[in-house]
Amino acid sequence: MKNTLLICFLSGLVSLSGCATKVPAFGGLVMADGESRIEIAELWEEGKEESIEGEKQIRYGRKLVEKGRSDLRTGEQLIAAGNVEVQTNRQAYQALHQTATGIDSGQGALERVKKLKEIASDWEEGEERIAEGNNLIQRGNEKIEEGETQISEGQKLIESGRDKMQDAEKRYQTK
Repeated sequence: MKNTLLICFLSGLVSLSGCATKVPAFGGLVMADGESRIEIAELWEEGKEESIEGEKQIRYGRKLVEKGRSDLRTGEQLIAAGNVEVQTNRQAYQALHQTATGIDSGQGALERVKKLKEIASDWEEGEERIAEGNNLIQRGNEKIEEGETQISEGQKLIESGRDKMQDAEKRYQTK
């Protein structure tokens, strides 16, 4: 009798636990599958957006690098022109200074002073070109560095986006 009671109790317990676990209905399965596919689509779109953003960053970075290189070339040209101007006017000053001992009138002295002022002004222009060239070179190097950083970050975004898109495609194919 004890065994019979035990068996009845256990079978009642099993039947109650069977009722507690429901088999998912077809609508629930479709809903879960739809939500899963939405997540996959969202992951793919996120990857696509990252790739597009990465491409934009690369284009921007390349433009910065090209602008930086252009600034470098212009700066180097300014420095070269400034150096020529400084050298030319330094030599002109030295030549005029050596002939200053032969001045015999006030008018001659004024003409030499006027010529010295012109030489000094041109000399200063040369020094200003050199300084401007150095500034352009510095800015150019900064643009190149920033551009290379943008290119690197863009490549990382493209790679990350591509990985997300491939992951989404794999998930979709296994469903």
